Amino acid sequence: MVSTCTTTSRRSRHSPLTIFDSHSSNHLINHVEYHPAPTQEVDWKLYALQQKYKRAGGVLYKQSILTPHEYAIIVNELQSLNLKLMEEDGSSFATNRVGAQIASSSEIYRVLSSCGDDAEMEEGSLCRLINRLADQDDFNDENNIDCREFGKMILAPDIPIEIRVYEKTGAGMEWHIDDILYQPEQIEVVLTLENTSDCSTMWKPHDQQLSAAESDNNNDGHYCEQEQHHHPPKYAIQSAQTTPNSALILKAGGVEHKVSPLTVGKRTILKMAFVREGAVIERGMEEHASHHAGKKKKTQRRSKSGKR
Repeated sequence: MVSTCTTTSRRSRHSPLTIFDSHSSNHLINHVEYHPAPTQEVDWKLYALQQKYKRAGGVLYKQSILTPHEYAIIVNELQSLNLKLMEEDGSSFATNRVGAQIASSSEIYRVLSSCGDDAEMEEGSLCRLINRLADQDDFNDENNIDCREFGKMILAPDIPIEIRVYEKTGAGMEWHIDDILYQPEQIEVVLTLENTSDCSTMWKPHDQQLSAAESDNNNDGHYCEQEQHHHPPKYAIQSAQTTPNSALILKAGGVEHKVSPLTVGKRTILKMAFVREGAVIERGMEEHASHHAGKKKKTQRRSKSGKR
């Protein structure tokens, strides 16, 4: 039986589109092998997040992801936009979910694409964090790609920011792994803006692998040692009822995740992706860049900073 551990308190209701200034809990670091120079200042909170993301196989859930200033801009503009929410196309893993694209000329796009290096800035906090997490990926062994040959992480030029709304009964998303659309692979972000639903977001971090006995339990409590080598590893499930101004960050091609079916309430998210400057979109993957494409634009073959 797959075990489940919850990363946030089991509150089933969160005030919709409430602007607040809360802080994530500190992460304890045990048995740290990193030894900085005496004069080097280390951001241990950031270091803990980097290690957690790396150990888990490229997944991180973080609350208070944006500054109150950034969050207010996004919420206020969304409330003023007259977006026509549409059903998603057939390539989506989601059911009963609606959404729309956010224009690249919007304040929302500007705030989320901002990526200054100054941590004291009121904007750019998400992009800066994505770049710090991507610093762990200097080399892609599977595809023999040296990520250091590419630029910093930016909003993907071929993947629009999309608002996605879970409100219809049964709205959810089955277990899946995000497609790799670029080389080097993109990092996808699910930013929760509102959640009064009973949906649970679930993922299987790679640092919580189940034992063979837990993975291959038969009804009689035994497992077959010969069979365990023919199956991929299985991981314990983490689950969260995501809070406003929180984000699930996922490296494409990595960790399996899902959203349980909705029975009550509403959940509103923004979905976006970050990619390295100069990254190449995989041939044939353009059609998977959006589930609300409408009239598709000519796809750029290489990502360029500040352009779509």
